[in-house]
Amino acid sequence: MRLQESGEMYLETIYILSSKLSNVRSIDISEYMSFSKPSVSRAVGLLKSGGYIEIDASGYITLTPEGNYCRENL
Repeated sequence: MRLQESGEMYLETIYILSSKLSNVRSIDISEYMSFSKPSVSRAVGLLKSGGYIEIDASGYITLTPEGNYCRENL
């Protein structure tokens, strides 16, 4: 799955937030990017299904090796 620019922005945001916060959640992304929760939820679902992020049972988001690779090669 080829990421569009918006997906790349989400990966970069997750990376930035993970360096500031111990755990990143969708609400953190929503607040940081000033996007609605439904928009972020949809994007997070697409990134998860594409294998770019993982979401644990508590809703915490982490980049997968693929997501980190894409982010590094923007």
